[in-house]
Amino acid sequence: MTSLRRLRTELYVQYGSICLYGSDRLDIRTDEPDYHLRATFDLEAWEDEPPPPEGSWTLVDDGRLTAETGVVQVGVFDDSGPDFLIGPPWFEYGLTVHLGDPDIDQWLIRFWPLRDVFDPVVHAKPRETTALPPPRPRRAEVPVTTAGQWAAMRPNRHVEWPGVQPEIRSDLQSVYEMIRLQSAPVDLVATALNPDRATTFQLGSDAIHSGEPGGSHRAWRWEWETADGVPEDGNMRVGRVVHAHDAAARRVFASGVVTVLASSGSDYTVRDAQPHEAARVLCAEQVWGGP
Repeated sequence: MTSLRRLRTELYVQYGSICLYGSDRLDIRTDEPDYHLRATFDLEAWEDEPPPPEGSWTLVDDGRLTAETGVVQVGVFDDSGPDFLIGPPWFEYGLTVHLGDPDIDQWLIRFWPLRDVFDPVVHAKPRETTALPPPRPRRAEVPVTTAGQWAAMRPNRHVEWPGVQPEIRSDLQSVYEMIRLQSAPVDLVATALNPDRATTFQLGSDAIHSGEPGGSHRAWRWEWETADGVPEDGNMRVGRVVHAHDAAARRVFASGVVTVLASSGSDYTVRDAQPHEAARVLCAEQVWGGP
């Protein structure tokens, strides 16, 4: 039983109710209907089912959830906490939710992966459009993975996932230390999803139709034609298909399977997908037709 990472955040909870965005658990309630407090949440991701927590806690929820990309946020009435990586996408997870006793402003939420539940018919269904009739799924062998295959379950050598973000206090820190803490923060989710430091690159919304961190998708772009057919930047080589040639401009229109590490507006930071990540996308294309 190994703890992979933890994160602490604060949110104002109303009516003793929270949800977990990025999953199918949209209503978790305490037995305190008059609960209106600013609460501290400790989120923990584990390799396996964890032992009972130390200290005095009351169990509020003991169940399961399915995570879409493996990245979740604690949600309250009109707010949500930061992204937290609990493990692989489209896995079923064990879940426990504890409330402090007697400190009911303390929450402890723990996650651990149970099994791969990816189903391309359910989880990779093409979006509906009035221009075309809905496609019919075809039979295909669905890949089944273990949690240990995924980057999200690997200890990261390059960054510590802090339990609490560093506090900036001008009375205790030098000017140089304040500048360092206020500099661009490390994207912890993106770093954890790329433990081998594979080459990353940027794509816009014209290249990938949608993408949340942790998800894998086929991306499309125009590239300069090369003598050996390898992209100039060396990226988008997994599941690669060249769809068209522009002979006059010496360009090709190609696609490949990528994994999203971070998103900002309509821009995405991605890396080439790993084999087990790409296998799900290729399976979905067999089921629904494509690329």
